Amino acid sequence: MKRLLTTLLLGLAAALPQPASAAWPERPVTLVIPFAGGAAADVMARAMQPHLQASFGQPVVILNVPGASGSIGIDRIAKAPPDGYMVVLPGDAGVVVRPSMQPPVPYDPQRDLAPITMVGRTPNVITISARLPYRSLAELVADARARPGALTYAHAGLGTSQHIGAEVLKQMGNLDITGVAYPVSSQQLMDVMEARVTMQFGNIIIQTPRLRDGTLRALAVSGATRAPSLPDVPTVAEQGFPGFDVTAWYGLFARAGTPPEVIARLHHDFVAAIAVPEVRARLVDLGVEVVANTPAEFATVVARDIPRMRQVLEKAGAIGP
Repeated sequence: MKRLLTTLLLGLAAALPQPASAAWPERPVTLVIPFAGGAAADVMARAMQPHLQASFGQPVVILNVPGASGSIGIDRIAKAPPDGYMVVLPGDAGVVVRPSMQPPVPYDPQRDLAPITMVGRTPNVITISARLPYRSLAELVADARARPGALTYAHAGLGTSQHIGAEVLKQMGNLDITGVAYPVSSQQLMDVMEARVTMQFGNIIIQTPRLRDGTLRALAVSGATRAPSLPDVPTVAEQGFPGFDVTAWYGLFARAGTPPEVIARLHHDFVAAIAVPEVRARLVDLGVEVVANTPAEFATVVARDIPRMRQVLEKAGAIGP
């Protein structure tokens, strides 16, 4: 009888639902990159991919869903099942900038997204084609003032740090420079290199190789301090624009409502992948300030940056009614 009772209890325990963390993941995990291949988030994801697959014991499928400054890919997660099998790696634009712009995005980042971790922060770099004559930001600004409307800047979409950086520069310097949006970062980079557009506040990850081979020339970095990977390039603030600081961040989110134990597992494995020496070295070499914070810390950043970025947009005249 005792043996029969034990058998029945064991069978009942096996039939009960198990904690998500005990089985998760039981199938491939999709990592949505809301930008085209070759963008900064795509580079980060592909560096982490093999280490995530080893941790999960499942394939990690990278799915590029570009458009609307990352909003299309983020919306994919906002409407996904809350099970952790689909996560997104956007920049700050789609999370804390676009929600304050028009037309409205179809999601509420604080209601619909569950923060996992911020991968890192990256300054942008004002770059021009090496064919152009400007040797400093001051020279470019002087030409912009001498020829209103003649110069152009490339950016990755409204609300991106590239767009915001240029608009803040225009506002602070009373400059007339025309923006040109590019949905694909490779075409943006090509047009800057070929001098079809004058300049860009380009992502440091994408531009570093072209700066090193001499195809592009760096005039300034957008952060409050010089980038460790480009120590000889002065900041915008150092060149007549005190207080200028526009820095992008990239972070991971799941669907809101994902079980806490799955969020904990995602956080653990993503942070472990970021900490792998060759991954971290790759990110640092490309100019990323690695963060890898907790979900709660990342949620605090999001809550802080939404109203702060709305103020930046209003001052730059880059916000809808």
